[in-house]
Amino acid sequence: MSLLRSLALLVLTLPPTLPLLVLIPRGFPHLLPPRDLDVVLHTGMLAMGGTLMALGLGLTLAYLAVRGGAGLIWESLLLLNYLVPPFVTGMGILFSLQVLGVKAYGVLGILMAWTLHYTPLAYLLLKPQVEGALPLLQTARVHGVMGLRRLRAFLPPLFPPLLVAGGTLYLALLGNFGVPAVLGLPERVYTLPTLVYARLTNPLAQDPLGEAATLGLWLGLLALPALLLSRPTLLEAKTPLLEKPHLSLRFLFALYVLGSLGLSLLGLLREALFNPFTGRLDPVFAQALALPLFRQGLLHSLLLSLLATGLLLSLALLLKPFPQALRVARGALDLTYLMPGTLLGIGLILLLAPTSLYGTPWLLLLAYLLHFAALALRSLEAGMRVEGAVLAGRVHGLPFWRSWLRLGYPLLLPSLFASGFLLFPLAFAEVTLSALLYAPGSETVGVTVLSALNGGLYREAAALGLILAGVAALGLLGRPRW
Repeated sequence: MSLLRSLALLVLTLPPTLPLLVLIPRGFPHLLPPRDLDVVLHTGMLAMGGTLMALGLGLTLAYLAVRGGAGLIWESLLLLNYLVPPFVTGMGILFSLQVLGVKAYGVLGILMAWTLHYTPLAYLLLKPQVEGALPLLQTARVHGVMGLRRLRAFLPPLFPPLLVAGGTLYLALLGNFGVPAVLGLPERVYTLPTLVYARLTNPLAQDPLGEAATLGLWLGLLALPALLLSRPTLLEAKTPLLEKPHLSLRFLFALYVLGSLGLSLLGLLREALFNPFTGRLDPVFAQALALPLFRQGLLHSLLLSLLATGLLLSLALLLKPFPQALRVARGALDLTYLMPGTLLGIGLILLLAPTSLYGTPWLLLLAYLLHFAALALRSLEAGMRVEGAVLAGRVHGLPFWRSWLRLGYPLLLPSLFASGFLLFPLAFAEVTLSALLYAPGSETVGVTVLSALNGGLYREAAALGLILAGVAALGLLGRPRW
């Protein structure tokens, strides 16, 4: 029995991790003597800087929201900043700062875009912990501790959750391709993901795959410390008994939300709706959609994201009746989601380049399935507990699968609905894997936007960015009513 269990675990864990494992034999020979150490250090420092900025701002917003009583509407608008694809946020900052005569390219622009995009994620991770720690401030005040001295009671319990949230943010920033591609490449400011793309597309490179695999190994080494930050949080996520909400704090929260959304979207709106020479209203959506490349990009992304979402939700429903298999599969697939997508893309190229799958949209679909599977499995794993209803059906004589079909699965429909509205926008706007794996003629919408920017079609790129922002807003429909 133990042998069968070990074989089952191997079958569930080996395929998802195989694309990451093939990087080692191909990239290790190029690892020494070390090259591109400047880009390695620059990528790590940039990701750490962005993580600290997003963490600090997310913690501040969590405090403002809890003490100010921010409602569902304001929190949803804040979350929209995270649902909008990162490279669209980068474009929005680029066009918004151009209006003010400020240059957004380079390190400062990348950090600004990362901070605006990932602060809502830090907020979501830290808000329950802030709710659990705020009673400590009240206790300190009761005992006569006032002013900044109260932070000595408030901050120490938050350190473990801050480390876990920081690790999650660091991994996201480390593997981000879209923002450095929009704001870094024009100034030749490289991070490891963009350098991988440059090496793979360089016709003069002697061994582009080997060099890309080596850069992938460096990326994995930078990500390794953050993967180890998986300690559970020490504070119970519950709503404490708080004082009357402070309207001034709610106002500050709303002010940040409106300011961040304005910085991300107003530049896109101005670029897409107004003629840059005359200043008159001249929407460019029709011209953008008339371009064959844009229509193909939208169609390919729509089909790939719908197919990936449907397959992943079907897989999650299939595994839901088997909790142990679901946990094992999710644990293996967590790695392909948390690790930078560049590693998965390089691994799939190395693994499948000799096959007929390479150079087809099916390879991109496989990459989407591997990358987003953990989200689908987690959404149903953390959804409504339906095992009791299924057990009741079994007690009353229903067979195993019939009890799930009649009782279990219908109760999971809300979780399935929420998961679908989370997965579809993420897959629709995915750009890291798409930039590495797309074949000519099968471009996705993210690749199309980057191509338009590189070709000087700024207004058309802004129009597509607004379309992507609208699709991203669908994710709010699946959000729980907190």
